[in-house]
Amino acid sequence: MDNQGLCIVPARGGSKRFPRKNLAKLGGQSLVERAIDAALESNLFSRVVLSSDDDEILTLGEPYGAKVEPIKRDAKLATDNATALELVCEITKQFSNQHSFVALLLPTAPLRTSTHLVEGFKKMMLSDEIDGVVSLTTYEFPPQLSIVLENEFIKPVFSPCPLIEGNTRSQDQALIYRPNGAFYMQKLPSFSKNQNFWKGNVVGYVMDRKVSADIDSAFDLKVASLLIDETKLN
Repeated sequence: MDNQGLCIVPARGGSKRFPRKNLAKLGGQSLVERAIDAALESNLFSRVVLSSDDDEILTLGEPYGAKVEPIKRDAKLATDNATALELVCEITKQFSNQHSFVALLLPTAPLRTSTHLVEGFKKMMLSDEIDGVVSLTTYEFPPQLSIVLENEFIKPVFSPCPLIEGNTRSQDQALIYRPNGAFYMQKLPSFSKNQNFWKGNVVGYVMDRKVSADIDSAFDLKVASLLIDETKLN
């Protein structure tokens, strides 16, 4: 197994909807620690970077010693408008010649495990024609039944619209997937060229919704705490 990967765990200190969410605890650990543990337990990475603008968050990497490299984030990459992708592009410029692939692990997807990472990596390595892999999950409700409101009037998003055609059974709709934030992984030659996890020949790694919690609010954290108990039972 190629363990020359570069793993990046981004964790800003600010969050308007859920203040200090990256420090929130789930299963006795902060969201940041859960991401770091998954990365280290996978044995895929020779470098795990914890990037933050916040000193308190950076100290979470200290107990791991040399296994985790804390990097203070530039202020321009710590604003509300800055993206995780911009951060990955910046960090890979420093280390691209030292690694064979790069992975982005969002702390806000705390139910991802090392097993998911290893399985995703193996899928990426099945062929030289595959550039990367992104973790996905299904929608809770079929997107084909989506509508928007224009001046309060209903307008279907999809055409033809199953609502208009009377085909409203959820089980009759084709599965449509969304990224769940657990991981974005790409071979570095491809990422260096495209500067994007979605460009190139990218495959999907599908995860159950039970392990696809996305923490954006205190309510999400409560739901995740129920889900983590559920996954332990099964």
